[in-house]
Amino acid sequence: MIDIKPKNVLEQPIYMLTKATSCPYLKGKVEKRIATDISYNNSIYEELSINGFRRVENWMYKPVCDNCSACKSYRVDIQNFKITKSLKRVSKNFENFSFKLVKNISTKEHFELFKKYQLERHTGGTMSDMDEDEFMSMIEKSPIKTSLLEFRDKSKNLIGVILLDVDKKNLSAVYSFFDPKFSKFGLGNYMIIKCLLYGKRKKYEYLYLGYYIEELSSMSYKSRFKPGQILNNNDWENF
Repeated sequence: MIDIKPKNVLEQPIYMLTKATSCPYLKGKVEKRIATDISYNNSIYEELSINGFRRVENWMYKPVCDNCSACKSYRVDIQNFKITKSLKRVSKNFENFSFKLVKNISTKEHFELFKKYQLERHTGGTMSDMDEDEFMSMIEKSPIKTSLLEFRDKSKNLIGVILLDVDKKNLSAVYSFFDPKFSKFGLGNYMIIKCLLYGKRKKYEYLYLGYYIEELSSMSYKSRFKPGQILNNNDWENF
């Protein structure tokens, strides 16, 4: 007789619906999310990413808001990515800077840059009150392969970081922060450029950049990276 052992219940994805809260993006809107803990079933990470889920620590989530579908997952076709003239100009601003992929281990240097970024770019936001322990959890708690892409100036000062999920075929920019004094020179765009070029060199297929909301000008930068695709009605469409 074949001995069939049932799977541990923790290996089965359990999805939960969050309570309605104020939308962090669109005024007057209400947000709901569907979420699942992938600590014991991280093999579903890729499938969830393809279906529009994002990761935070050990959780994967996706907006499922009533009467609103403004949040569209956005990804870039890495192997066909080409640097436009405007992106070349951005890169030239940082030609003496360097970047390096390192382990996702939080340091005081990382936290200080994060707080500086939050203070000047997202004061009053949900992440602006994070303490060092919470920051460490965001950086280090991950059930899949995760790294930090560090950016430094010619004096080796840390000026930018991307928390980067590294799957078998794809990359996902979980969160990024940088020294706000370089904002006017396009540092955020430069970091994405280098992430894409790294992915092209390593033969990855897509870079997931989170959600794109057409009404928000603060998210328009994502559409600068082509060829791009958005997830619309469960299908990835060229954008």
